[in-house]
Order: sequence, then structure tokens, then C-alpha cells
Amino acid sequence: MVGMNLGPVWSFGGTGDLPQVEPALVDQSVLMMHGSRYVTLDALRRLTTPEPMGSWHRPVPHHILVATIMDQIAERGWSVAKSRLGIAGRGHRLFGVLDLRRPAGADTLGVAFGFRSSTNESLAIRGVAGARVFVCDNLALSGEEFVMRRKSTTRLHLPLLVSEALDRFLGQSKQLLEDIYRLRESTLSDRLAKIRIFDLFNAGALPLHLFDDVSQLYFSPEDDHPDCLPRSLWGLHNACTRAIKRLKPAPQFISTIRVGRQFQLASGRGPQTTTV
Repeated sequence: MVGMNLGPVWSFGGTGDLPQVEPALVDQSVLMMHGSRYVTLDALRRLTTPEPMGSWHRPVPHHILVATIMDQIAERGWSVAKSRLGIAGRGHRLFGVLDLRRPAGADTLGVAFGFRSSTNESLAIRGVAGARVFVCDNLALSGEEFVMRRKSTTRLHLPLLVSEALDRFLGQSKQLLEDIYRLRESTLSDRLAKIRIFDLFNAGALPLHLFDDVSQLYFSPEDDHPDCLPRSLWGLHNACTRAIKRLKPAPQFISTIRVGRQFQLASGRGPQTTTV
């Protein structure tokens, strides 16, 4: 495998057992967000909203979008336990994850609402369901985002838009939790785990420089990484999301969605329980 140290855990019995990885095309949206950084809501309020790009365009200020989402969440009887907000593209792009607290929790998982937007039409307002693993603070995101609005226009009714998005989020969140439970029941032999890791990187779900990190986290987890101990798809997913934390904020968000897509989270097609 070009550019990767397979190490002893990748001993299939011969170099011919592993095909060569085809370098995935680089997503330009990821490159644009390598300068991303975390910010506070107060910092978002201090950002200057750009001028409209035409008579049909009215950019939604980042802090207004976040405040509207929080208000709509509160109206449904939920609260925001923690927020992680970030900007990229010289402040034009916003991404965030809100960890939600609800009356009835989900054992070791918390529900999270992820979203992205932009003030220059480079990105539609999008939402995605997520789950936070309490023991390790790992984030799982659905592999399918839903578009709230394709363009920021003068006729945009933001509270209604967010309310409808939260309705979609609730349905996607339920499916996401069901799929996570399926991952927990999907056992892996070491050989199958190696194949799944290869497939993840071959599909471009993760940057190649995290290959050794994911392998080490899954095959040789340390005592303080109990989330990576299960010999299952869930343990492998946790190894991926632990490694993703080493990325900058915006690539973290995108890679987490891509990993969710590879594990078929909230796709309605849970993986089969398999041992190889």
C-alpha cells in the first residue's frame, strides 16, 4: 500500500493479499477549510455579515442561524448541553455540533445536531443527526446530510426552516441510534477488521495520514480507550472517530460524516452481524 506502514497487524500471509490503494480525489471543500478554527457564539456575533450577492440573495448571519436553532430546540423541551462552533473560508463558512439533553437519555449515547452553512452561497444550509459517546466524547454522525435551504434568499423564513429541519433530525436521529445498536452487535474477526479499514481509506473516507492511528487504536487500544475494545463494527467506528479528533475542526466534521456513510449510519440499511 503506497505511503502506508502496514506493520505486523497487517500480515495477511503475503503482500499479494492486499490490493493497492487508489489515491482518492481531494475534496476541494476540505482544502478550503483547512484553516478552520473553533469560535464562540459571541465571536460569531462580532463577524461582519457580507453584502448581498444580488437582489435575490440575503446572507444569514452565522449567529442568527445558531440562535434560531437553539431557540427551536428549547421550544421542543430540549436543552443544549454543549456547543462546538467553527468557521472557515475567511469566516464565510459555519459548521457546528450541538449536544442535546432530552428528558429520556439513551444509555451511553447522547443526541447531537450537526449543521453547516455559508454566507457566500458556497454551501447550502444543511443539517445532520449525530450521537455523542459519553465515555470518550467521540462523535458519530449520520452519513446523510439533509439540505435545509439551497440558497439564502430574501424570502427565507428562518424559524420555520429550522423547525422543519428539526422534524427531519428527529426521524434521522432515531434511525441513527438504531444503526449504532446494530454496529454493536456486528462482530469482527481481525481479518475482517483489516479489510474494513482498508475499504475506509480506499474510499477516501479518511485522510491517509490517519491510517496508522486507526490501526493502532483498534488493534492495540490503551486502557483509557475502552470504546475501542469491542471487537465489533462499533469498536472500529470508535477507533475512526478517535483518530478524526486529530484533524482540524472542519475536516473533522466532513470526515465524521464520510465515516458514517461508510458504516451506513442512518441509511436505513444496517450492516449484517458477521464473523469472518
